[in-house]
Order: sequence, then structure tokens, then C-alpha cells
Amino acid sequence: MNVLNSGKVFYLQQSIQRTIVLLLLLWISIANAFAVEKLPLVQLNYQNKELKLLRAEITENIKQAGYLNAGKIQWRRYIVKKEDNFFMIMAKVMLDHDTLSSVNSLASLWDLEPGDEWLLPNTRGIAVRMQTERAAEKYKIPAYAIVNVPGKAGYVFLPGISLHPDERTYFNLATFLRPVAGRLSSGFGKRKDPFEKKERFHKGIDIACPIGSQVVASAAGKVEFAGRKGGYGVTVIINHGNGYRSLYGHLSKVKIKKGATVKRGETIALSGNTGASTGPHLHFEIHREGKPRRPDFKGHYSTGK
Repeated sequence: MNVLNSGKVFYLQQSIQRTIVLLLLLWISIANAFAVEKLPLVQLNYQNKELKLLRAEITENIKQAGYLNAGKIQWRRYIVKKEDNFFMIMAKVMLDHDTLSSVNSLASLWDLEPGDEWLLPNTRGIAVRMQTERAAEKYKIPAYAIVNVPGKAGYVFLPGISLHPDERTYFNLATFLRPVAGRLSSGFGKRKDPFEKKERFHKGIDIACPIGSQVVASAAGKVEFAGRKGGYGVTVIINHGNGYRSLYGHLSKVKIKKGATVKRGETIALSGNTGASTGPHLHFEIHREGKPRRPDFKGHYSTGK
């Protein structure tokens, strides 16, 4: 069996029949579903043996009443390819978006990069950061059906459970907006550090803008930090719930206080050049469950270009 613990990584074949996929996505859009469980289990004729096996297992597990015995839940890994998008992967593997997004801690529909490794269980459900006993009580599910998520300490998988509507809204509606008008001067990911001249991982993006530009909350939430924070200079951190936080660095002036509740698009600060900064700009980060995610404003309302 190609379970995760065996260390085998398989690559699902990418020869998609585009017409079928487009019709499938159109059906999903019209139904406003985003939920594969409402679709027939369409045979898309993918030839990869592992994909066939995974789809067969998921089909059988969906038919079963009640909860799977934990011993029947198996895991595989999928390597995201350049031509992939969220819906293409969802259609191929027959897992709904609740399963894919929660198991892989995705921040949005666009939170995928070529080379990313996604975990695939052989049944639908959600992953939560919670102890087994607490999860069983909260979600009204037998403890024997709950399993640990491989490689994700503290996370358990709950077969047959769906995301809360609020969590699904966060994922579907691309709720984070551009926090300041300006030019993207440095992207997310590996880059040469402007001070040390060595390759470092840039945990956010930099938006060049004049000192004093209005900085708005990228999403509604509660101000968790407002003040100086090392190399970030004057900084604001907002907790948006559902594991999301946003950080705004190198500010010149903060216009809200710690503990304040802010609305999406509300002015929270003025941009600046404080801390370890090479010039006037806003440093912006989005974190999910403590891990930096690529800020992407596709489909978002934007305050600037």
C-alpha cells in the first residue's frame, strides 16, 4: 500500500480532459456548492494506477454508513505541478474542498505552488488542531474513528465531518485585501537578504509606498499587537480567527490600540521606514496556524494596484 509512512511519493498523471473539467467546474459554480459530495462520482478516465486506487477507495468509503475504522484510513502524498489549480486536483482525487483545505492548511484557493506536497486521505473529512478526546466531544464523533495526521503534530483527522460555514467562507471568498496602495517591491519566498547579502526566506511581501500612506486591515479581526517589534519596526498584528493572522511592519504611526476590534478595510496605521528597512514601504505577512502563507490578492477587493 502506498501509505505515507512507506515514504513513497507518487505523481498523479496530468493529462486532463479539459472539456470535462471545465464543465465540472461550471456545474460547481452554478450550484454554488464547492462540495464534491453533491456531484456524481464522474469517471474522468485518469490512467495512473495509484489515482485509480485512491478514487476507488474514496468511492467505497463514501458508500459506507457510519464511521470508518481508523485502521482503514490511509494516506498518500500528491506533488503539485505547474499546471495544477485547486479545482483540478479536487476533481482528480475526488476529495471535497473541506478535506483538501483543512488537511493541507491552505489559506485560499490560490494557496498552492509547484512542488508543494499535499496529503491525501482515502476518505473525506477535516483536520483540526485538537486532542482526540476534545475533538470527539466537540464534533460528536467516536474517538475510535479519529486518527492523527501524519507529519502534523497536534492535528487529528475527523472522517465524515465538514468545515464550519465561517471557515469555508474564509477559504472560498478570498477575504484578504491589499493593505496599501503601491508597487510590489519584493515577493514571498527565497531572496537575497538586503542586509546580509545571503539567501533568506522572505515571510511576506513588500509594497513600496510613500511614508504616511494609509494602511488598512486586510480582514476583520482583533488587534493582537501594536508597537515596536525588532527588525519589523513599528508593527501591527491582527488575529482574524480560524488560525489566521496578518502582520504590518515598518510603520510610521499606529492608529489603533492592542485589543481593538477592526473592520476589513479600516485604517490601522500609516506606512513608514522604521526597523530594518531599506526604504519607505509596507512589509505585509499572512500566517495560518503559525506558518507564513503567500499573500495573494487574486479575486480580492484591492485598495491599490
